[in-house]
Amino acid sequence: MSNLVTMTIASEAFLLLSFIIIILSTKNPKRNVLWVILFIIGAAPHLYLAIDHVTNDYMDANIGLGLAFMFTWVYSVAAFIIAIILLVKKKRDNNISQEQ
Repeated sequence: MSNLVTMTIASEAFLLLSFIIIILSTKNPKRNVLWVILFIIGAAPHLYLAIDHVTNDYMDANIGLGLAFMFTWVYSVAAFIIAIILLVKKKRDNNISQEQ
């Protein structure tokens, strides 16, 4: 069970880090609400199934928990790629404005 808790915390932390980078690199504060909603969509299934697995004693393999981990990891990688793209775009825009 401790391995499950460690993996859950690590997965959610990477997802949170990706969305923090996205929020810090966007210029429009109204759009941050959209990013928070997308973060909740990505984090909620994983947290729900991890808590469900800890509270219920399953005799067989919990396939839903594995799928939730995979969904969160793919979602985290996609969010991290978007964060890197937005960060590079923001730096490029700042360099262009400083040159003029």
